[in-house]
Amino acid sequence: MAINIYDPQFMIEMLDLSVPMKIFFKNRFFKQIRTFPTKAVTFDVVKHGVSMAPFVSPRIGSTVMEREGYKTVQYTPPLVAPRRVLTTDDLDIRLPGEAIFNGYKPMDRAAELLAQDLLYLDKAITLREEWMIAQVLFNGKIPVKGEGVDDVIDFEFDNTINAGVPWSDNKNSNPIDDLFKAAEKAAESGNSADIAVSDIATMRDLMKNEGIKKLMDLRNYNAGVISPQLNLENGVMYFGFLAEPGLQLYGYNSKYADNENPDVNGVRPGDKGFKPTVYPLIPHGKVFVGSTQMAGRMLYGCVTDLQIGSFMKPRVPKQWDNQEPSEKYVKISSRPLPCPADMASWVIINAE
Repeated sequence: MAINIYDPQFMIEMLDLSVPMKIFFKNRFFKQIRTFPTKAVTFDVVKHGVSMAPFVSPRIGSTVMEREGYKTVQYTPPLVAPRRVLTTDDLDIRLPGEAIFNGYKPMDRAAELLAQDLLYLDKAITLREEWMIAQVLFNGKIPVKGEGVDDVIDFEFDNTINAGVPWSDNKNSNPIDDLFKAAEKAAESGNSADIAVSDIATMRDLMKNEGIKKLMDLRNYNAGVISPQLNLENGVMYFGFLAEPGLQLYGYNSKYADNENPDVNGVRPGDKGFKPTVYPLIPHGKVFVGSTQMAGRMLYGCVTDLQIGSFMKPRVPKQWDNQEPSEKYVKISSRPLPCPADMASWVIINAE
C-alpha cells in the first residue's frame, strides 16, 4: 500500500524522528512534557518553603505538618498554528542546494518541501515556547495577544531583589554579594541555585567589576574560572564559574520580532510598510538565578480538528488543498504552556 506523506500520523512521526532544536531555557528548565486529553490544562501554582520535621514525645506518636498553600488553575493554552503554502511554482523551481540536472519530478520536490516546511514550522513554535518561558522566568506572567485573543497568564511571581549598586558601576557595585543574596533566597524553597543567566551586556558588566577582577588575581585562592565560550545554543555565551556563590554564568542574547503590535512608526501588523520592532528575549539588567534541576514542565492541551480528529500531542500537523488557485497548505498546531513546579525556586536580580 502506498504511503500518503500528508497523512497526519505520518507527519507526526516525521516530527517525532527529527532532531529537536537546541534552545536554552526549554532544554534546561522545562524538559518534562505532559499532554492533556482536553484543550484546557490544569496546574498548581505553588510556593514552597522548607520545614523541618518537629520533635515529638513517644506518648503522642506524631504531629501534623500543614500542607503548603497552592492554587489550582485550569487554563486553555492559546493555539499556536503557523502554516506554509505550496504552489505549482515551488514544484517547478530547483530547490536550494539541489543539483541542476538530477531528474527530480515535481512530486519529489513536494515531499522534500513538506519535510522542510514541517521543520520550519516546528522551529517557529519552539521559538514561541522559548519566548513564553522567558516571560515566565523574568516577569512571572505571559501576555497572550493575537487574532481573537488578548489575555495574561499570571503566575504571581514576586521573588525579585534589587542590586545594592547597579552593575554598570564597575567600581562600587558588588555583583558577588547580589548573587549570594539571590542564591540564598532561592535556597529557601529547597533548590540549590547553580546557574545565573542575563543578557550578554549585563554579564559583561559583571566581568568588568573591579572587585571580581581582584578576586581572580589573588594567588592560592580559587575564586572561579572566567572562560568565555561562544557558539552554544542560539545566542548563548558561557562566561565561566564563580566559586563563592557557586554559579555557572551565561549570557543570552536571543531576540524576537514583535509581529503583534504597531512598529516604531505606528504602522500596524498587516499594513503596507510594517517592520516589526525587535526586542531582546531577556530584558537588559535582569539576572535569573536558579537551579538547572528545576522541575519545570511543558503542558500541552489537546488539539482538535474537524477533519483529522483530536490529538494529545505537542505538535499536530495537517495538510489540505485549495483548488483555485492550485495550492497545498501545511500547518502545525500546538497548545503549549510552560509551567514551573515552584514559583519560589528562582530569583530575579534587578541589576540596573
